[in-house]
Amino acid sequence: MRNMREYLEKMIALGVSETEAKIYRALVVRRDLSARQIQEIAKVPRTKVYEVAQKMVLRGMCIEKKMGSKRRYQAVEPRRALTRLLNQYEKQLEEKRALAQDIERIITPIYKEATSHLEITDYVEVIKDLPSIHERYINLVKNTKKEFVGFVKPPYAHRQKVDKLDEQEDVEFEIIKRGVVVRVLYEYPGENEVDEIIEHIKRCISVGEKARVVPRLPIKMYIFDSRYVLMALDNSLPSLYPLTMLVIEHPGLAQAALMLFEYLWKRAENYSILKKLKKKHSERR
Repeated sequence: MRNMREYLEKMIALGVSETEAKIYRALVVRRDLSARQIQEIAKVPRTKVYEVAQKMVLRGMCIEKKMGSKRRYQAVEPRRALTRLLNQYEKQLEEKRALAQDIERIITPIYKEATSHLEITDYVEVIKDLPSIHERYINLVKNTKKEFVGFVKPPYAHRQKVDKLDEQEDVEFEIIKRGVVVRVLYEYPGENEVDEIIEHIKRCISVGEKARVVPRLPIKMYIFDSRYVLMALDNSLPSLYPLTMLVIEHPGLAQAALMLFEYLWKRAENYSILKKLKKKHSERR
């Protein structure tokens, strides 16, 4: 075997120990070896040879021949040896599947009983600092499987932080490529934000986002797979944090939010209207 390192790495990845792999290689090269010869060729401690060789016999990687009080070992043909290993793994996997089903049957009633008495804090997460809001948003988008829906309005958490906006766009583009449907409603931006928002929408639409605009949105909110709702609340009282974000895992609330989205979506306009808005802003100057 020309590439010993590659051989050892692949055998270990298959679930064979390094010692087993070394002994099997020695047996393949020499076919028939005593424990002492295995020790010399495979560079395995003598005390380990018998223990590991017996394990390999049980796994179907080699056979043991007794000649009086002496023992010799022969390698099983590689295809047969590897097939036996795979069969063992498949059997173990089936056993684990059966165990998992048994565990599910035992634990599910307990879970249902526990979740029937949930407190509101069990499914509502409150986040206040902007870095944590950004991180949670990225995580929720990454894990979206079917549909991502957004109500986008100021204040923008990514203002003056281009790297954050780039990261948010990148993760959205990733899920679109995976087949996730992304629809976003944008509130008309202010005079100082219109250029930035138009360019952002252009980039997102070019990848596959469906976008429309409305004069006013009641709330900044995102819905993930009709299950999670990310809701932004402006802090009306003086605070270190200008924004409070709630993450709520509640399919009923998500459905209600989607109904509001569909109502506004039907009445929304193509984002190209923002160009007219930009022109009006320019004329006022």
